[in-house]
Amino acid sequence: MAGVYLHIPFCKSRCNYCDYFSSANESRLDDYVKSLCVEAQIRKNELNENINTIYFGGGTPSRLQQTHFEQIFAILFELFSINPDAEITLEANPDDFSPEYIETLAALPFNRLSIGIQSFDDRELTFLNRRHTKQQAVDAVKHAQQAGFTISISI
Repeated sequence: MAGVYLHIPFCKSRCNYCDYFSSANESRLDDYVKSLCVEAQIRKNELNENINTIYFGGGTPSRLQQTHFEQIFAILFELFSINPDAEITLEANPDDFSPEYIETLAALPFNRLSIGIQSFDDRELTFLNRRHTKQQAVDAVKHAQQAGFTISISI
């Protein structure tokens, strides 16, 4: 079973528990997306089977905008054979989930959202340097479900 993992190393801010490489400086985000597309071109012959999963991890991939996703999906669907029922997942933070952003995601090939909640306790969220509240987390899950996404949450 073949899959593609795309690491998006950008965040609004660094969480004090995170060991992954990421940057809170998003000024190079456009350049990074272009580089991902170039790397896909270079690696196109490495996968000679249907792709069953595409996973946008990070960092915080929900920092990407619609145009970024459109660029990435255009190149992936051009270069690789992706199963029509492939699981296509975006890791996301609850504070990125405005109704408009969820609407944008619903128009893209995503069918699963992995929501990084970490806690439903506002004091713990502050301690962890998270930028959302308990209520934002609850609302993010509800909005994602209403939009028809399969969801998972990390606590």
